[in-house]
Amino acid sequence: MAFRFKLGESFEDGFRRIALEQVDRASSQLQHGDKQDVAIHETRKGLKRVRALLQLMRPAIGNDTFKSENALIRDVGLSLSGARDRDVLLATAAKLDTAGRRAVGETIKEAILASNGKREPLPLKVATEQLAAARKRLSELTVAGAGFDVIGQGLENSYRRARKAMRHAYEEPSDEAFHEWRKGTQRHWRQMALLSRAWPACLEARVSEARELSQLLGDDHDLAVLVAFLHSGAAAGISEEVVAVAETAARAQQEQLRLHAKPRGERLFAAKPRRLRDDIAAYWEAALRLKDLENPPPPPPKPKPLRKPGAPRRRSRSAPAKP
Repeated sequence: MAFRFKLGESFEDGFRRIALEQVDRASSQLQHGDKQDVAIHETRKGLKRVRALLQLMRPAIGNDTFKSENALIRDVGLSLSGARDRDVLLATAAKLDTAGRRAVGETIKEAILASNGKREPLPLKVATEQLAAARKRLSELTVAGAGFDVIGQGLENSYRRARKAMRHAYEEPSDEAFHEWRKGTQRHWRQMALLSRAWPACLEARVSEARELSQLLGDDHDLAVLVAFLHSGAAAGISEEVVAVAETAARAQQEQLRLHAKPRGERLFAAKPRRLRDDIAAYWEAALRLKDLENPPPPPPKPKPLRKPGAPRRRSRSAPAKP
């Protein structure tokens, strides 16, 4: 169940195949996953893949359809996020560099556990039912266009938004701006994976680079969430001194992450949107031609020789001669 379009299949067929595979995989994780935490994490990753695919197909399926399906799938993922969000907070607090002041980390950990000490049962049955409904709708979506044009405009638009988000994040730095850039980078990573058969060596390099950049921006976002927690009512029992030390440490780590993310982003998003679209369209068409050359169609069957007029018909050797 590779998350890729196949050379030779239409993008409409590929969309249905991949979307249904990812929804089925997510449903299977929820119903049969051995460990709930792992199952939820894998389910959410599958739903993010579906959303990246929908973004790619957005012009072909229509904006209203996209918004509806994207929101419904997003909400399923959010309904499963509570317990994992707490675990991420705990892990982020544990990695916080507070200049050897261990008591700071312990105080924050206690506040996180106190704010959500018991995990509420996750609505797995409801989520599974919602995924079943989403599967039916996705299988029936109407897709407009033909050839690379089915996904070309969606690719260009998604890439343009990610590129713009990067520029905005450094012009007007904020946690929200860097989170938007992270989401755009994740979409680009997954869309490059979808199209990687066009030129594996080239596009898998983009997949790897976007994934690593996404990880840096993900760590930045985790720190932002921790800072937001420190200023929330759930952390009201933490002293101002501990909050100040923890926030200073978090912001220092964010500064380093953003410093390393910038040249990676400048390299990944160097091409202009239309140029990227045209290049990948050319890669895809060339890959199709190469596939045809490597797998030529079988030769046509040889025609049977024509019988000359008046010539006797040849009897089958197994047929008895007439008396």
